[in-house]
Amino acid sequence: MATADSSTSATLSVSQSRLQRFLGYAQLDLSRPISSNIVSAHTLFFIRLVITLHLVAVFIATLYVSARDNVFYMVPTTFTNLSNMGLTAYYLTATYHSFRFYQHKDLCSLTDQHWFLTCALWLLYASVVVFHIVVPAIYWGMLFDPNNTMDTLNKYVDFSHHGADLGCILFEMIFNRMDLPWVCLLGPITMIILYMFLAWVYFAARGEWLYGFLDWSSSLAAAWYIGLLVAFAILFVLQKYIHLGRDKALTTRRSVVAAADGTAALEGPHRDSHDSSAESDIEKQKT
Repeated sequence: MATADSSTSATLSVSQSRLQRFLGYAQLDLSRPISSNIVSAHTLFFIRLVITLHLVAVFIATLYVSARDNVFYMVPTTFTNLSNMGLTAYYLTATYHSFRFYQHKDLCSLTDQHWFLTCALWLLYASVVVFHIVVPAIYWGMLFDPNNTMDTLNKYVDFSHHGADLGCILFEMIFNRMDLPWVCLLGPITMIILYMFLAWVYFAARGEWLYGFLDWSSSLAAAWYIGLLVAFAILFVLQKYIHLGRDKALTTRRSVVAAADGTAALEGPHRDSHDSSAESDIEKQKT
């Protein structure tokens, strides 16, 4: 029995190690989520804290106005709400890691958590930097109704979802050091495919489409679906090179900041005991 359990455990470890390699965990620079090219890691924490408080306030206001106006079902179904939840989740996570660095001056919050959570942070970041370029563009270009009357709280939520969200992600792009490995394209592409399935479920349940351009009875439906995937992929590529350009342009400033806040010693691909144990399990499987 013990042998069987050991064999099962080794098989799981091998599978996890393969997923680790596919997601590029060993190549991730874990100093990136908590450091900046421009400001100290401590200043980055306070910038993130202010934006996080704003996003949490927007989320609470969204829940309130949705319940008040009897449209609570839209909270977990509209792309706008879901993408803003993702943005809030990213900021909460990034702020937490910044706070832990502020406390301990190390990467313990990232190294001590399960490796998949670290990879998920990169995938989530890749999603929000793409989605929050698209959401304001689609809203103001296709969905905005100037004749729609809203009270002050609804206006606050609406502007926060379709304008301030872009500002939030631009702040993060400017001040952070997150990068976008090619595998992170899986983030936005997987999310948009899952959202398409959710839109179909919504239509089956309510008999109406969340967004008219997703209506598959239209002759252009296939073009819309394929076009969305291609557009998200192109935006990811653009964001990748924007991030590379940012880091290159700020190389000199980064060296000054890194020396001052102590993050220089933490830079580079991370390797921990999880990697070694997983590789050991692979060798055992081979023999």
